[in-house]
Amino acid sequence: MKKYTKAIAGAMALVSAVTAFSGCSGSGTPAASGATSSSTASTTGETQKQMSENEGVQSAVGNVSAAEDYKDIKVDTKIKWMAWWDIQEASPAVEVFKKLYGTPANKPKGHESVDDANVFVNISVTYAERYTSLAKLIQSDDSPDCFPFEICNYPYSVYQNLFQSLDGIIDFTTDDWADYKDAIDKFNWGGKNYCPIMSLAPTSYLWYRKSVVEEAGLDDPWELYEKGEWTWSTFMKMARKFSDPDNGKYVLDGYFPENNFVCTTGTPLVSLEGGKLVSHMNDANIEKCLDMLRSFDNTQEQLRYPRDTVNSWNINYSEWADGNTLFFEDGSWRYEEHWRKFKKKNKWEDDEVNFVPFPQMDGADKYYQSMKQDDSIMLVAGAKNIDGYKAWIYSNLVASNDPEIAKAGREQSKEEYDWSDTLLDRLDTMKDPKTFTAVFDFKNGIGQDIASTDSQDNPVEQLTKGPYMTGESYTSFRAKYQGQIDARLAELNKTVE
Repeated sequence: MKKYTKAIAGAMALVSAVTAFSGCSGSGTPAASGATSSSTASTTGETQKQMSENEGVQSAVGNVSAAEDYKDIKVDTKIKWMAWWDIQEASPAVEVFKKLYGTPANKPKGHESVDDANVFVNISVTYAERYTSLAKLIQSDDSPDCFPFEICNYPYSVYQNLFQSLDGIIDFTTDDWADYKDAIDKFNWGGKNYCPIMSLAPTSYLWYRKSVVEEAGLDDPWELYEKGEWTWSTFMKMARKFSDPDNGKYVLDGYFPENNFVCTTGTPLVSLEGGKLVSHMNDANIEKCLDMLRSFDNTQEQLRYPRDTVNSWNINYSEWADGNTLFFEDGSWRYEEHWRKFKKKNKWEDDEVNFVPFPQMDGADKYYQSMKQDDSIMLVAGAKNIDGYKAWIYSNLVASNDPEIAKAGREQSKEEYDWSDTLLDRLDTMKDPKTFTAVFDFKNGIGQDIASTDSQDNPVEQLTKGPYMTGESYTSFRAKYQGQIDARLAELNKTVE
């Protein structure tokens, strides 16, 4: 077995880079919360464009009112937000907060310099040290109020006493949460709720260039998707037709395509069921999926971009832009961070940059897709501004789902981030709860010592990354690591029995 290590600790922050608009978020960060990624700037060398005040958004926000359970909340103190990005005060969700609850006047101790006009105190932290820094503040009785939810560290972060339950604080049985109740239940840990899901979207997409597809004599993937013909077998036929490694032509790049493919089976490697972690490592469809992905390694059919041998284990945006990589796996934020800049530089037409969801498993009963929890925000253990947290969660819920705000946010995204109506329409389709059956995989949330997306050389990541990056069989990785992983699941489950 060849050894491999992914040197992308800084780049991992891009997994949580921000999108520009409420209601069309494409990342794991609070777009409706108005977040802007500071870590993105450190990784790309560019500063994320800030949201500016938008009259359309402000007008739409002016028409909102609070539901019964949220109308009497009083927030006197500014909210402490800790993350590797800052809250944008001009975002739709902040505008909703100000409309419903005003701007808190009091400033938390130690943060007296924050602007009077701000709702938030931003406590910046590096992505690599986010949980260590959070734990230190909790231990010193100086907890922030809010912290981003990350499925890659859940429920282990609760096991570590970093977050507190929302039971008794937010009632998820009311009509306000009806659209997301099923998803919220899938995050129940030990009979308690910690994750307020306010919007869902696919974790990643397959980005492609229209002209590259046409010149290769391939059918347009989005058109295949619309006709119900976008399947594993269709994808593989397209991959083998495009692939030409001798001439530097590869099919797929990105950090986590294998994880997204696994979820199209409808079964995650690890799920939460009845408040406990359940392993599905022996599932036949998962085994079938990862056997298919073995062919992508350079020891097999050489279908993936060989980042391990040609680019120091890093993905390559330029190869995709130059038409040498057919698909690039990433979230919608990639358009804002890179694709729109390539579009402007190369003077591409508006319809050149496209995306499609991951293909459906042949013969599947439903169209399954790995889904992420847009805008989910955790209540930190020891947080003192509970009313501020509750009001902020509700403001995000409103901003994510109010049609007028979504419409205004859409226009804002077009103005500030160059999105086209075509792509925004597709994003709306991807976010519609009727489009996909959501799959959530908690495989990386069982402790970073054996499960971490920051390193490929750990037992859990080897299960999926191993076949894709080495060509070795999934069954061989499973045989090596299943005992250790099952033992950890049992250990965690025992704490909530």
